[in-house]
Amino acid sequence: MEELQIQEFVHRVLTDEELRKELASTPDGVIMLKGFPPRVAQIITRMVPQLAMEKPLEPSLFWWHN
Repeated sequence: MEELQIQEFVHRVLTDEELRKELASTPDGVIMLKGFPPRVAQIITRMVPQLAMEKPLEPSLFWWHN
């Protein structure tokens, strides 16, 4: 369930420029509005810089490409 929530959110962010901009400017607000469980929110918070396309993917997050 958690993996599916993360996958769906990442897909939305990558295909929705407005959501990506909102995530870049107010990540905590976006995450809170989505109502993610704590573990999912923690993972997405770690991914915000990459999802907002502000910096390259960190080695610890390479799993996403597999």
